[in-house]
Amino acid sequence: MPLRVLAPAKVNLGLWITGTDDEGYHRITTLFYRIPLYDEIIVDRWHESTVRCEGIRSTSDNTVYKALRFLSEYVGQSICLKVIIKKRIPVGAGLGGGSSDAAAVLYAANRIFNLGLSLEDLISVGAKVGADVPFFLLPERAAIGRGRGYDLEPVDLYIPGEWILIFPGVSVSTRKAYDLFDAEGRFTRPEDAEKKVRELVGAIKEGDFSLMENDFEQVILPRFRAIRRAKEILINGGWNAVMSGSGSTVFGIGGTNLPLINKKFKVWYWRE
Repeated sequence: MPLRVLAPAKVNLGLWITGTDDEGYHRITTLFYRIPLYDEIIVDRWHESTVRCEGIRSTSDNTVYKALRFLSEYVGQSICLKVIIKKRIPVGAGLGGGSSDAAAVLYAANRIFNLGLSLEDLISVGAKVGADVPFFLLPERAAIGRGRGYDLEPVDLYIPGEWILIFPGVSVSTRKAYDLFDAEGRFTRPEDAEKKVRELVGAIKEGDFSLMENDFEQVILPRFRAIRRAKEILINGGWNAVMSGSGSTVFGIGGTNLPLINKKFKVWYWRE
């Protein structure tokens, strides 16, 4: 019988790029937070793995295909599923949609095939798929991510109030964002990033969102007028605003008025 699962989006309340490791991967310190924007995924046992994502062509490097391949290798048996993704999270938006889809399918496969894998097992598989995948496997809503992003420390955090999310209609690939950062960005020292994320968690718990920041903004905002404009609109409207991930989505917290927003922009608004 098909299994329906929801794959949530995330925002980065803070993101600092602290350098690269010995293999050339970027090291970050970030504060992840899940938000109520979801892809809907229908999963069923099948004779081969197929992935159909509404409106998007799925190829073998799709995160869901990769998740099923790495899971099959991990358990030593062929894990084949028919996966239908009803996409709601924009692609190339810095909201982790592809990673969340992969995590949801790993969870579903564990149930459908009665694999009995622990959370640690699933995280081991997820880390091979993508840096954000392990976060979406956690039961907690928030976590500090370090290293490549999957060295996780769950955080007890709930953010009530008004939220707004603007997708400005352009996509930014993570690879392109890092290439731009490598060319012109300034790393944050690891000890400074650690101090910043601790202070951010404490401030948010007190209802202060002024410490939110994202190192990617150094190179993304000057080059993408639509993203820069989205942030300006929110700030001018009294929102605490920052770009999520490597872009292009900008979100705001703690405002009270809905600003006038270009009709080309996609907007989500909710109250926690």
